[in-house]
Amino acid sequence: MGLDAIRFVYDVLFGPGLVTAPVYLALAGVAAWLVYRRRGNGEGFWRWLLPVRIWGHPSHWIDLQLFVLGRILAVLGMFSSIALTTGVAAGVAGLVPALLPATSLGPVALAFLLWLPSDFALYWMHRVFHRFPIIWPLHAVHHSAEVMTPFTTYRQHPLALLLTGWAVALFVGLCQGVLLGSSASGLAVAEIAGINLFIVLTNAGLAALHHSHVWLSYGPVLERIVISPAQHQIHHSTDPAHYGKNLGNSLALWDWMFGTLYVIRGDERLTFGLTEDVEKPLMSQRLWPVLWDPVRRMLRLGGA
Repeated sequence: MGLDAIRFVYDVLFGPGLVTAPVYLALAGVAAWLVYRRRGNGEGFWRWLLPVRIWGHPSHWIDLQLFVLGRILAVLGMFSSIALTTGVAAGVAGLVPALLPATSLGPVALAFLLWLPSDFALYWMHRVFHRFPIIWPLHAVHHSAEVMTPFTTYRQHPLALLLTGWAVALFVGLCQGVLLGSSASGLAVAEIAGINLFIVLTNAGLAALHHSHVWLSYGPVLERIVISPAQHQIHHSTDPAHYGKNLGNSLALWDWMFGTLYVIRGDERLTFGLTEDVEKPLMSQRLWPVLWDPVRRMLRLGGA
């Protein structure tokens, strides 16, 4: 395998848009070490951070299989939504009159305003998955994880990735078109299709710990603005008090605004997974049931 091929595979599996990028995992490891030191755990750090009961669990192996499958499908272009985003943005930008001077937005402000609609759309798409029974089975795949590691981030049914990607792309394209058309910034639409600065920053902001056993809460004030690892772990909890809470991807602000915020007051003992009988095929932690059973349930619900 040549150097270019190795670099390509590395970018596919560990590129800057993924929480599995080594730099993000290293930052998460530093934060985990601080949590470990504060709690005074009696076992060694590495045994605490990478316990066999989690990393050797069948649930984790399904995470890895779905991660690889998702990356293969992404390389094949199955989830590519850039064309939709840029097409919608270009069309909308042409309809919006230039209202702002070209110099009104700096690159950081522009990056933020291009990222914000994406996070907003991810919140609402996440909420839709939890709200509507006909598509819940797709998202249930993610919630069927019994243990969590950074790879659980990508424990997603391919159809869920497809629906989310296109819905978010449509909304983001609309917002980007309004922004670009009204700012008269002169930016080519193609120039906004890459990895946004704030995607990198949010991944660097300990997103790798969102799916982990490391309990890290930012406190009730900051957790009204940004999602902490503990908040997302609450979202995966089997406790009915936690159902449908903390749906935000990076910002907790949406949960606070729309009534789905769960405010953490202290440490909580959590169990993960799904408890209803209908979810047993997903909880088998076998790849075929995880891929087929959601489709079977959706077809049955659609024909009811």
